[in-house]
Amino acid sequence: MPKFLHKLAFATFILFLSLSMFQRCAQTASPPGGKKDTLAPKIVSSIPLNKSKNYTGKKVELNFNEYVNIRNLNQELLITPNVGTYETRIRPTGVTLVLDSTLHQNTTYTFNFRNAIEDMSERNIGKNIKLVFSSGSDIDSLQISGQVKHLETNKKLESILVGLYPYTDTLRIDQAKPYYFTKTDTSGNYQIENIAAGKYYMAAFHDINNNLVYNSNKEPVDFITENYIDLSKSQTQDFKIALQNQDALKISKTTSTAKTVLYELSRGVKRINIEPKTLAYQIESNRNLRFYVGNVEHQDTVRIMATVTDSLNRIATLSLKLKFREPNKKEKVVNAPLRIEVLPASNHLLSPEDSIVIKFPKPIALINTKAISFVTGPDEEMQLPDEAYRWNNFVNELSIQKSYLPLRTKFDLKFSKHAFVSVEKDSSQSFTQSFEFQDLENYGSISGQIKSPEGKHIFQLIKSDTKVLAYQQAGLNSFLFPHVEPGLYELRAIEDRNGNGVWDLGNFKTKEKPEAIYFFPGKIKLKANFQITDVLISAQ
Repeated sequence: MPKFLHKLAFATFILFLSLSMFQRCAQTASPPGGKKDTLAPKIVSSIPLNKSKNYTGKKVELNFNEYVNIRNLNQELLITPNVGTYETRIRPTGVTLVLDSTLHQNTTYTFNFRNAIEDMSERNIGKNIKLVFSSGSDIDSLQISGQVKHLETNKKLESILVGLYPYTDTLRIDQAKPYYFTKTDTSGNYQIENIAAGKYYMAAFHDINNNLVYNSNKEPVDFITENYIDLSKSQTQDFKIALQNQDALKISKTTSTAKTVLYELSRGVKRINIEPKTLAYQIESNRNLRFYVGNVEHQDTVRIMATVTDSLNRIATLSLKLKFREPNKKEKVVNAPLRIEVLPASNHLLSPEDSIVIKFPKPIALINTKAISFVTGPDEEMQLPDEAYRWNNFVNELSIQKSYLPLRTKFDLKFSKHAFVSVEKDSSQSFTQSFEFQDLENYGSISGQIKSPEGKHIFQLIKSDTKVLAYQQAGLNSFLFPHVEPGLYELRAIEDRNGNGVWDLGNFKTKEKPEAIYFFPGKIKLKANFQITDVLISAQ
């Protein structure tokens, strides 16, 4: 046979073989489309079996009815009580945990996989995948459940750790891990099951670093005030967590110049008292303490005692050594006018509740009240007595009390040049701003009471959209906000146990709870010229 015929026959054979294989593959392939898999993986077998007794092995194994994906096992898997470290072996249809240590005797264990198991194809998450077994002859059956909210917002919280600790009189939740624990679901609910009867302490906190140990510096917490719960039957326990930073107030950084010394503090400051009182100083950004050279010589070192009330209403005493840097001859002296800010701003109307506030970037050394006047009409100008003006503690914010403001719908506030001189000798320029009172009919009012034992409270109206505090007043069991701008508000009442006018946090070390916060359910929609009365807050 000629050579080219051999090649032709071979090519024909290859073509026939390829067509045959293609046809065979096409016949066995699954048709496209079809019903979507919506079923979650299910356990078909496990080691040990669920609810097993007398299991003392060191292997825990789950096998599923389909291919699965194991995700975030370290975060999702909750094992109570703690079994220590283990090795994870992931298979296409399951997972095996090999324990490094032996199980405790007569103990019921729960392996809760939560959202760790999903099928491979559609990522359907397995629900309630949990394995319970006992190393003894009984399975413990007690449970405790409840809900966790944020104390300040009343919001239900997810992924908050709730723990039970075996009671001892020296227990510290910032040093010990819970024996039983779980985490809240998306509705803030939790449930700890298969608990042995006994005495337990209990706490809930946001375990940010997932180490099962409470960190007071960063993690909001709540706890029982009793020494322990004597758990003999199933019960409920709710929590409201709040930050309770117990770290001591510290100076994190000091910066000295020829004119000022700045101390940066580790926490915010609400109030401060300085000795000696002759020094010029102020608080900046709510947490930094700045001193001005004023009448202090650069070569002098001034010893200062600062009594600070921090943002958590805790009082600390700081001992400071104040030393200004020697001036540099090359440093240029820049003379700039003293800046001022007047509130309400020029584009805002005055409320009947408003005083006029003048803010300065630094303490003021001198004020000339004769250079401050109100223009109330053509050729009408008035000045106020000195008692109309009130300085804050740092002498950098001046209030003109509302009771002294002109009884006019419109007026102008005017400063002559050099009305204010700062501690650094710079002075203000001439200034004029117009004011107008809002029509009273553009306001509404909200009044009511809190249903609780007689006591002092702080009532707050909060803007619903921004969560910014809009109005606040102190009282006993009733409240009245007479001039409220129309809008949507949330209302809460803070228990003021010590009558200091601020909300005080608790102390987990002494089992002292924060002052309680009670919320009016829902939101209050206020319209102009409307009166909302008989608003009732329940102290539950």
